Amino acid sequence: MEKILFREEQRCGRARMLKAVGITVVSGMLLLGYWFIRLGYNGKIFSRAFFIDSGFLVAIVLFLIVLTLVVVLNSISLLRTRIKKDFIYVSYYPFKRKWEKIEVSEIFSYKIRKYSPYREYSGYGVKDHRKRGQAYIISGSTGLQLYLKDGRKVLIGTQKTQAIAYAMRKLMGEEK
Repeated sequence: MEKILFREEQRCGRARMLKAVGITVVSGMLLLGYWFIRLGYNGKIFSRAFFIDSGFLVAIVLFLIVLTLVVVLNSISLLRTRIKKDFIYVSYYPFKRKWEKIEVSEIFSYKIRKYSPYREYSGYGVKDHRKRGQAYIISGSTGLQLYLKDGRKVLIGTQKTQAIAYAMRKLMGEEK
């Protein structure tokens, strides 16, 4: 069994979960409000006909399904990172279940750096940006940036900056 130099499992933070739920609720309310105005429901809001309207019920059910999906996906999301003797492994459950495997021989250089998830990668998740490369981000704003020999870039978000820096120095042979 290979020795693990670094191991980290990150979950979605509470603040990000609340932000996602808030954005979903506000978007849903705006869409329902627009729908009410557009279809002329203003006078029916408190009448019995309003609550038995099939269009209204479908809209409410769809809104609740989307809200439930947002909550469930944010609560089960898990970014796992492992650094072993010859490989770096990354997995972002449930979106990328298989381990992404990066060989040490593929790495040209690396650095621990600060980044802006929204400005650089359009948010959190598994991102594949043409200029900035691939990113695995679940929370925070610090990560391990890998520059590969074939020109690709990979960013792995981390909360353990000192531990991952130490593991990378050992992995790259900079520290005995």
